[in-house]
Amino acid sequence: MEDETQSTTSPDAGPHYGTEFFGWEFFEYPRYSRGRLWYLAMTGVGFLLLLYAVFSANFLFALIIIMFAIVTYLTTITDPPKIRCVITESGVGVGRAFYPYKEISRFWFIYEPPTVKNMYLEFKNPLRPRISVDLDNQNPNDIRSGVGQFVHEDISEEDVPFSDYIGRILKI
Repeated sequence: MEDETQSTTSPDAGPHYGTEFFGWEFFEYPRYSRGRLWYLAMTGVGFLLLLYAVFSANFLFALIIIMFAIVTYLTTITDPPKIRCVITESGVGVGRAFYPYKEISRFWFIYEPPTVKNMYLEFKNPLRPRISVDLDNQNPNDIRSGVGQFVHEDISEEDVPFSDYIGRILKI
């Protein structure tokens, strides 16, 4: 998408969060290309885990496996929705959520095109999960100049977080 510099003061734009420095849309989650072998392997693993859960009388685990299979199926048959990210003078908006800069402890980029082009936001509240924002076709240096005015950039982060790495390898 294209960069937009505008104020979000129109009545139908929602709450006013200040001047918008950057804005773009990205898919909420990646759409993986999964082959027949992937589906056979995951069905086998799921079935084995389900058997283990039943034989060990761990029915909650069995329910979790079934729910995971349903969610995976639903995300396979539907296209991921596009959500909007905005960088404003008072915070970062991702989808319907808005995060003021005072709640963000640090941010960093992992930029290894074409595989990974993400900005990560970590919060001061340790119970709030880290947020990953796909940069799509945005220039990370431009985004850095916008967010970096208000939040510390952690340049020591060089690798994709482990959970994102496993998710990408397993295509889930």
